[in-house]
Amino acid sequence: MQQTVWRQPITTPHAWRRADLLDHDRWKRRITAAEQREVIAALRHAQAANVPMLHWQTDDFPLDTLRGTLDEIASEVRDGAGLVLLQGLDIAGLTDEEVCMIYWGLGVYLGEPLGQNPKGDLLGHVFDQGREYGKIDVRGYETSAYLPYHTDRAELLGLMCLRQGLAGGLSSYVSAAQIYNIILAEHPEYLGLLYNGFYYIRREEALSGNGVSAQPLPVFGHQDGVVRCRYIRNQINAGADKRGIPLTPLEREALDYLDSLTQRDDLRLDFMMAPGEIAFCNNLTTLHSRTSFVNGPEHQQQRHMLRLWLRFANPWPISALFGEDGNYVLHGRTVVSTATT
Repeated sequence: MQQTVWRQPITTPHAWRRADLLDHDRWKRRITAAEQREVIAALRHAQAANVPMLHWQTDDFPLDTLRGTLDEIASEVRDGAGLVLLQGLDIAGLTDEEVCMIYWGLGVYLGEPLGQNPKGDLLGHVFDQGREYGKIDVRGYETSAYLPYHTDRAELLGLMCLRQGLAGGLSSYVSAAQIYNIILAEHPEYLGLLYNGFYYIRREEALSGNGVSAQPLPVFGHQDGVVRCRYIRNQINAGADKRGIPLTPLEREALDYLDSLTQRDDLRLDFMMAPGEIAFCNNLTTLHSRTSFVNGPEHQQQRHMLRLWLRFANPWPISALFGEDGNYVLHGRTVVSTATT
């Protein structure tokens, strides 16, 4: 089954350039002193109630005031520019476990948690595990290496800074919707290839079995006039290597051109996240990256991010050609996965 290529420019706020975001502050939210107190009160409430964190509902982490800000964030991420940086949360003096609880409590208001691996982990930890970037069974977030622009397997992606490293680790975001517009305007001949898609490596099976997606997965696709993006170049390259069928020169040319657009200074937005800051993005319309980093010898100098994968409360129209996006567990209930990456 194939779909026709959407050949109209994307005119929603999802198609932004760097200057568009810098011209306004809608992509930033700052927690007030009153909201900070409410967060800590919600944490103490949850600790006293002793309800397992993964089963929390909003009543288990009550936020009467901050709820409105979180509703605004959810709306901006889904229907606005697709990127929000939440600032001002003071986590000094809190344990790592307490910070995780706060992050999870905020996430409960934004969407439905999704599993991030076959084990069903719902709260991810992104730090250097000493693994070697580039090995077929290694995920980039397990290393300190530069991560090229990519999407994750979620609708709403949240990354919270628990600790910064000694140096590096700059976060970067770029609008996949704007990249789509540029490809449509300058190289429309590439869109057919990007819609047809590519085979992806399956990291969990890379060293045993076939280890490749059962079918090509689109880079771009549309449903009901809404375009989404799914892109991990390294997994496309590894999928081609695993199958023993190299990408064609035109396929490489199209992907290289897409990659070159992510590097443009006028398109991408870079910022360093401080402890307690949280970046939320629309993973269907936005690509994200980070620079390599170096950790220091002290615990507080070792970069550690917390990750949430969420499903929008208001469903997003997604073409069936994208298949199952690897959602292994919902609210602790194991589901059958046909994950392809």
